Amino acid sequence: MDSHFSPVFPFHRKAATMSNFSDWQDRMLRAVWRHGEHLPEEVLTWMHELYDERGEVPEQEFCDLWTDRTFSMARSAFETVTSSAEQATGKPATGADFHYIHYTRDPDLGPVGVVHIKSSEVSTPDPAEVLAAVAEGVQEFIMTHHQVPWPVCDEHDRGLHVAYFHETAVWKCTGGTGDGHVVRAIDPAVCL
Repeated sequence: MDSHFSPVFPFHRKAATMSNFSDWQDRMLRAVWRHGEHLPEEVLTWMHELYDERGEVPEQEFCDLWTDRTFSMARSAFETVTSSAEQATGKPATGADFHYIHYTRDPDLGPVGVVHIKSSEVSTPDPAEVLAAVAEGVQEFIMTHHQVPWPVCDEHDRGLHVAYFHETAVWKCTGGTGDGHVVRAIDPAVCL
């Protein structure tokens, strides 16, 4: 009798594992207030890898991992964006006098921490969203503190805006015809 059912067993085990993952994923997304929202593939892949590695991580631990990942991405994005801004403008974007990025982790305000960059904020561990929020914050700082537009479209000589192109954070110019054009990825290491 066992030999009769053994060829089917791996399928049932995989289906049960996928069902367990889906249930866990739904519970964790509700815990971080993201249930039903469209999340980028990279965040969902990270959750799947986490589940494969650790199994059903408890809710509080998951919220901590979500927050730690977001904060780590923000620090990395901040270095990338400020380096680009300083190189392009010749103006300092970091230093002891410049306090415009901070991380809050207040359980009364929600289950996960938030990265604040000037008036932008992000609480999702999605690289494109984090990079876009950091870019907007640094851009706001450069423009208000140094009163220098950054970045600028070489073709139209106007300031650029943060946008998304195929889930990649980009600088976009509204000049020209139509809806404008993508000038480049915010992260210089990313090719479009």
